[in-house]
Order: sequence, then structure tokens, then C-alpha cells
Amino acid sequence: MNTRTDMAHEALRQCPELAGVEEENESRGRIRISRIRVRTAAAERKLDKPRGSYITLTLPSGGLSSKEVRAETGRCLASELSLLLSERQSVLVIGLGNRHVTPDALGPQTIESLFVTRHVQNNFPELLPQNTRTVAAFAAGVMGMTGVETAEAVAGIASILKPDMIVAVDALASFDSEHVGTMVQLNDTGISPGAGVGNFRMGLSRATLGIPVIAIGIPLVLTAEAILYSGLARMGAEELFAKAKKALDGRFLSMCVTPKDIDAMVKDGASILSYGLNLALFGENYDALEGLMR
Repeated sequence: MNTRTDMAHEALRQCPELAGVEEENESRGRIRISRIRVRTAAAERKLDKPRGSYITLTLPSGGLSSKEVRAETGRCLASELSLLLSERQSVLVIGLGNRHVTPDALGPQTIESLFVTRHVQNNFPELLPQNTRTVAAFAAGVMGMTGVETAEAVAGIASILKPDMIVAVDALASFDSEHVGTMVQLNDTGISPGAGVGNFRMGLSRATLGIPVIAIGIPLVLTAEAILYSGLARMGAEELFAKAKKALDGRFLSMCVTPKDIDAMVKDGASILSYGLNLALFGENYDALEGLMR
């Protein structure tokens, strides 16, 4: 089985003991952390994941609805993200997706709670603590509504703002229903919006934009094909998948499915990401900025 997934953790499970990949795991409180490093061109092709680092945070079952677990996850996200941000002083955060379609609204909802400081730096710098990072945010929309490729819009804004780094936030696709709403993934390789559900768009990466791109997301959708396979796998009947797939209509297998409480999942997921981003971007200035921005 080689189901397309946005999750490097899942892709590696399909190719155990793959050469050219390193993985380390640890637990931090209730959060499990997996760090995967894709090092070779062969591994990149096999996993369909560009060479680079992929970090996955796994929450306990039902953790997304727990305020305490969300806070714990946000702190873990901030810790991992800080290592990727390094000392870069200017960051553009892009909220990918369609705010009018609930499972695709994670990106726009996340940046609504982001501490943006560029306009304050430009007009009232004395209001900000020393060494406050310059942060701007933009909800890119989708080409079906704007007629503009997301990467084109981001490239245009980046050419004016000239950030040191871009952070792209998006909903992701999984092939395991147990992972929907229970994982957070970040990487330093960028993202191709919609690729997990077969809606390939121009990618956001260092190669396309000329500056480093970090991608952050939570799996919120999966295809009917993925549900079928994961169900058979849990029964130990993977060998039936090919027959079942042949018997079912292709349109059914390509349908995208979300949980019935997707609105709450998006809201809670966005709160984790915005909290983690704010902690990572502003560090010791977080408390002062929270009072200013709220």
C-alpha cells in the first residue's frame, strides 16, 4: 500500500527500515515526539518527501479538547520550532486554506491569534520590548476564489517585505483515522498546498521562494481509500485491499472525509498552533506582547 499522505511519520511506517532516513523518538510529558531526517535522494523518492527534517508531535487520544494538553503541545511546538527559526529576525507567517470551508480553515484561523508586530515596529517601535522579532501574517486564500496561485501571492508579498523566513500553516491529510486531530507536524522543507488530497498546487519552499520555509500543520482530512485501508489493516486483512478497491467506485475512494466535530477540532488546533508560534517567535517577550496585542 502506498497511500499519499502529508505526514512523514505515516510515510515512513509504509517503508520501515528505509536506508537514508534517521528517526529518533522521545516523550515529553503527555506528548510523543518523532524526529525524522530524510537524507538521500533515494529516500526522498520512496517517501515522496523532500530531504530535510520532519517533526511530529502526537497528542494523547482526545487531547485536542483538553486545555491542559493543548497548552502542553503548544510549548512542545514552540521548543521544536525555535530550533528551526534560529536567529532569523523577520518572519512572514502564511495561513493557507479556505476560511469558508471548515476543515481547510486551520491556517486562516491560526493567524487570527498571531502577534503581528511589523506595523508596530514601523510606526511605534517604542511600544515594543527590545529585540522583538518582526512578524507579519497573510491569509493567502485559494486559487478558486482569487484566480492567483498561492505561491505567486506569497512571492509577491515576500518581494516587498523581504522576510528572513516564511512559516506556512495548513491543514494536512492523513491515511490513518486515528491520526486526525491528534498530531502536529512541522518541517523545514516547505509545503505543496492540497497535495495530500490530490489537489497539487505550486509549492512553497526555498526552491520556489528563495528563502527558508517552515511548514506546520495538523491532519484534519483523509480519503475514503485511506479509511478502507486502515480499517482492513487493523483487522490484519491488508491483502483484501486490492480486491475491495477494485470493487468500489473510484469517485467514492477519492472522497475526502472529516470528523463530525471538525469545527471544534479546527478551533482547538488553531489555538495550539498560534500559541506555539507566538511562544517561539517572541520568547521572553511573550508576556509583554500578549498584554499589548490583546
